[in-house]
Amino acid sequence: MKNISKKYKGFSLIELLLTMMILTIIMLLVATTLNTVIKVSNTTNSKNTARSNMGYIMDFMSRALTNAELADIYLFNSSGIRFLGEGVGGQLSIISSPIGGVYNNGELGDLPRSGNEIHIKLYGYDDWTCIGYFKDVNSSSYGYLVRTVYEGDMGEDHSSCFDADAIITPMHSFMVDVSEFGIDYVVVGDGQNRMFLLNAELRPLYWPVGDTFPVTREVTRQAVVSTQALTWY
Repeated sequence: MKNISKKYKGFSLIELLLTMMILTIIMLLVATTLNTVIKVSNTTNSKNTARSNMGYIMDFMSRALTNAELADIYLFNSSGIRFLGEGVGGQLSIISSPIGGVYNNGELGDLPRSGNEIHIKLYGYDDWTCIGYFKDVNSSSYGYLVRTVYEGDMGEDHSSCFDADAIITPMHSFMVDVSEFGIDYVVVGDGQNRMFLLNAELRPLYWPVGDTFPVTREVTRQAVVSTQALTWY
């Protein structure tokens, strides 16, 4: 009988191990790149959310101040007196501290010339729109910018605008921390108007790239808004 020799060709064990090692390295590189892309995308979205919130806050403040008479704008400094916390039913509620400074009542022209709380009555309306910046009652590192509407006349006691029963509406996403907010004003022109200086800093809470991303985390904005008193001739 004739001997028939058969030869089988294939990969050696060393070749298989090298191939698996190369594929593993490639997969690790792809996974690392994909993870970085996702983190950068989420970070960009967080930054854009803060920018969008900032634009809404500044536009709202500008419209409110330019559509109100000077006598219907009140500025207060309630820092250290009022905080934001959880009320009945888990709703946001203003919590007043029994100690702290004095809640200054009085229209513009009286002290203070800067504050964290402003009450505005728009032209043609009887209701008051109250905007306030308050720290979290459990953590002073987190701040809220909120607003509420008070129906009717508050009289001389404007502290009732942000009472415990007020319906609080946040002016920003809960994924954004309002780390700073302040309102200052100066007298301009013939005394018929006031120039308001708005300073705000918003900080996205979700920042997956940490300090490795070469983009400033905070969104800072300064705006100058003047009241527009009507002049009759």
